[in-house]
Amino acid sequence: MHWLPGSIRPVSLQTSASEELLAGPIRGDLLGADHLAARAREIARRQQFVAGKNPLRSARLLARLAQTRDILATARDRLIVAASMEEEGDAAGDWFLDNYHVVHEQLQAVRNSLPSGFYRELPELTAGPLTGYPRVYEMAISLISHTEAELTPDSVDLYVEAFQSVTPLSIGELWAVPAMLRLGLIESVRRMTLRTVMRLDERARAVSAADRIRSANARGGPHVRLALQEFAEQDHALSPHFVSRFLQLLRQTEGASIALEWLEHWLHDAGVPPTQVVAESTQRLALTQRVMANSITSLRDVGLRDWRVFVEHQSAMHATLCTDPDGTYPVMTFATRDRYRHVVERIAKATGRTEVAVAAQAIELARQGARASIPGEGAPIGHVGYYLVDEGLSDLEQWAGYRPTVRERLQRWAHAAPNATFVGSVVVCTLVTMLVVLFAGAPAGLHPAWVLLVLAGPLVEFSVTLVQQGIMAILPTQVLPRLDLQQPGVATTQHTVLVMPTLFASLHDV
Repeated sequence: MHWLPGSIRPVSLQTSASEELLAGPIRGDLLGADHLAARAREIARRQQFVAGKNPLRSARLLARLAQTRDILATARDRLIVAASMEEEGDAAGDWFLDNYHVVHEQLQAVRNSLPSGFYRELPELTAGPLTGYPRVYEMAISLISHTEAELTPDSVDLYVEAFQSVTPLSIGELWAVPAMLRLGLIESVRRMTLRTVMRLDERARAVSAADRIRSANARGGPHVRLALQEFAEQDHALSPHFVSRFLQLLRQTEGASIALEWLEHWLHDAGVPPTQVVAESTQRLALTQRVMANSITSLRDVGLRDWRVFVEHQSAMHATLCTDPDGTYPVMTFATRDRYRHVVERIAKATGRTEVAVAAQAIELARQGARASIPGEGAPIGHVGYYLVDEGLSDLEQWAGYRPTVRERLQRWAHAAPNATFVGSVVVCTLVTMLVVLFAGAPAGLHPAWVLLVLAGPLVEFSVTLVQQGIMAILPTQVLPRLDLQQPGVATTQHTVLVMPTLFASLHDV
């Protein structure tokens, strides 16, 4: 080796900053159940966040999601081209191509379940590496990192329960958990896909570099020395995949033993033995495949899980409402229970009180009503729903200091006086349309009285239709609370008679 140029300087093995930023896995120490719960409690204790809706807050995650969609589409095209050219791929790339539709569906699911208005209501971190992101997103990222993206219902439930043992989550944050898990897993897929594409690029660079040395080797000694000099001066980014492929090609080249021996010695001087490089390349390849497979499998599982059960199981507010004095709340339909919870959430957000405190006060009002009520007579004042969606709502709002908005006041007045609202609206609309006809469209020479007499019927009918459409668009539909009778059936105490008016032409038809 003494004839080789002494000016060639060793270059240490390193990973570029961009690779670490874009293609590094979301990875931490693998933790068992006990340590995972401890980690969740630790995060809950150290988090600093600000709550409250902020319309001006930047939706960073949603912007990154749009960027990720474009990156994955471009990477898919790159991998398809590589496969068509019979470039040597890997299992991670195959996983991505085979399940691209799954990733695309979950991208759309996030957009549908996480509108920008809802996103800006989530408590935002004010310290730490994820400053400016929702605190529930940090939960998702932490869980993914300590499980290598292998999420199970048990691990998610365990983590959220442990977190809430320190800091309870709002009902909105619980509903955001599946979207945040999807975002974290999609981020993991993005990083592993970029790592897969980078591996293709690194191997292509290795082939190009090896071809130059092999070509020089075929021409003789001076050319080899010059090729090695050029290789050293180019200061290649000696990533594990590059070095592994580069050495592999040279070892397969007949008569390149002298150049190969010098290069291996060069790597040893740099403190990176070739065996270590090959081992690290293999480990990276295996990790990329494992995390990619786990991420896509977990995305499927997240999409299949019934998150309504999760939210109710994890919600402290729901647990409080389940203590309804007359026992009705737990046996109502999910839609009814969710409607009750939305009322609690709305009052809590507007007054700065906790959801549990508002729910507890509604329960207390129901208990007072149960003690004062006479069974079978009057309104169901012993049911918590009476103070959430019925006449008792004003008592709960007065306790909380809630001030209804102008729109809510108008809507409540309209529901309280439906006849006056409908008839008054029809009269006003009819008068307005009559005035429009008289002053803008009445035929010349006709007396206004004749015009009104002829058009009165059509104008009234038009006004009725217009008012009906307006009421349906402006006033929210009042859905009656319902019991969930699918599983237990209708109890004896709940039997009733259904009267169905029917017209028959004759007694014979009956």
